[in-house]
Amino acid sequence: MQENSAHLPAVQEEKKTKITAREFVNNLFQPLKGKDLNQAVEDFSAEMTLVIEGMSEDLEHLTRQTDGLSAQQTIAEEALADVQKELKALQKRLDKTEKAIADKKVSKVAGFTGMLRQATWLAAVIGASWVIITLIKALL
Repeated sequence: MQENSAHLPAVQEEKKTKITAREFVNNLFQPLKGKDLNQAVEDFSAEMTLVIEGMSEDLEHLTRQTDGLSAQQTIAEEALADVQKELKALQKRLDKTEKAIADKKVSKVAGFTGMLRQATWLAAVIGASWVIITLIKALL
């Protein structure tokens, strides 16, 4: 079988183009050719002024937002300080209440112990009296 080269797609070599410095500069300034350079500078200046004014407005807006956030943070810090003071006062009251409850428990225990001691002495006196009365009856 014989291959027919006419049926094969032609391979094209990729051309590499070299650009010279002169061509680069010409291509760079080509959009400006045919225009008045002063008019181009004016257009550019007008556009840059518009951009800078927009950036200035954005900066002012961000400054106002920052001031607002700073004020809110100050208010929040003051509120937090107030809450911390109230919390400390409540903690002191809780400590006093716990101490008072503990003292009452101690006094209740002491009260119960005192009553038990008095009942023991009373029982001892009654028992001793009974013994003495029984001895006196036995001797008489």
